[in-house]
Amino acid sequence: MKVKNESRFHIKSLNQEKLFNSIYKDFPISKIERINEKEVSFSCPFSEHKKLKKILNDKHIEILSIKHFGVLSNFSKLFASAGGILAGVLIVVFLAVQSQFIWQYEVLGTNVLEKKEIVSFIKQNFNKKKTALQTRAVEISLLNGFDEISFVSCMIKGQTLVVNIKEKLLPDEKYGQFKPIVSNKNAKIKEIELVSGTLKVKAGDVVKVGDVLVEPYVVDSSGELMKVEAKAKFIADVYNEGSSEHCDNVVETYRTGEVCEESIVTLFGLEIYKFKTEKKFEKFEVEYEESDLSNNNILPFKLKKTKYFEVKERVVQTNFEDVKDEYIEKAKANALKNCENCDNIIDEYYTLRHLSGVTIVNFCIVTQEEIGVQNVD
Repeated sequence: MKVKNESRFHIKSLNQEKLFNSIYKDFPISKIERINEKEVSFSCPFSEHKKLKKILNDKHIEILSIKHFGVLSNFSKLFASAGGILAGVLIVVFLAVQSQFIWQYEVLGTNVLEKKEIVSFIKQNFNKKKTALQTRAVEISLLNGFDEISFVSCMIKGQTLVVNIKEKLLPDEKYGQFKPIVSNKNAKIKEIELVSGTLKVKAGDVVKVGDVLVEPYVVDSSGELMKVEAKAKFIADVYNEGSSEHCDNVVETYRTGEVCEESIVTLFGLEIYKFKTEKKFEKFEVEYEESDLSNNNILPFKLKKTKYFEVKERVVQTNFEDVKDEYIEKAKANALKNCENCDNIIDEYYTLRHLSGVTIVNFCIVTQEEIGVQNVD
């Protein structure tokens, strides 16, 4: 063992003379050994090695190795080892102590009850220490403390208390799971048969799709609101509507008869022949046609034809009165598309609206049927 306390540096640096000149002033460097033009080793007092290492790092000098010699370095290693051992012992002791306690709570099976409420109840009434926690006592306490629980079991798993809960089947009215009845048609109500719930409409009212017909609650004699299932039957005149529009002046596009044709013959996708007649018009419609020319030919020739049809526009004027019946039938056909119960038609009528050269025909088919559905949101 070397008695002198020193640290041996092995570094890599190109400008070694400049480096030593800069650190000679602050550090007693000794035993300089130039290994080659890039590498050099030297010694310094053990007490100064950390400062010197920092300076070398600041100068971006590559340190290949550092070796320590002497009594102080051995004591340093001993203290470091003792510190590591002490830290390990403390960690083991800490883990042993904290493993005796419950640190986590896992609640399973709840739908109505809040898990936070269960955990808070256990924390307030029971010790976290495993040896002081009796799972049977927790089960009995939960059963007595919560009317909603029909069965409960507890177990300690590591540092987690697992609580399995089965809730009672409580009536839905307590939790307000019922939905109102809403209108699924545009209609005028004729008859009402209420079974349960609170009516929001009366006979003779006109309702639209989505309007609430019955709310899922009743108010008892003491003025308390109680949730109930909404049940009722509604017979109504349903309005099935359709429309059509007529314009006095319509811009019509038509073909003049002039045609320009382009033909292209391809083989394996490559164009090998092209013929095109001159196109002397600006507006046109296009039609495409493709056919095989490989009949009795092993080569896959294809013919692609493109036809350009000249089109022009013209204003067509029509008098609504001349085509009135046609547009009324169109509106009626659209109304029938919306009619789901055509067997119970009790009336039909149409109305006309004239707006700046446009006539709108509204046709209504009235059927008598049952309306009202549960609102599913």
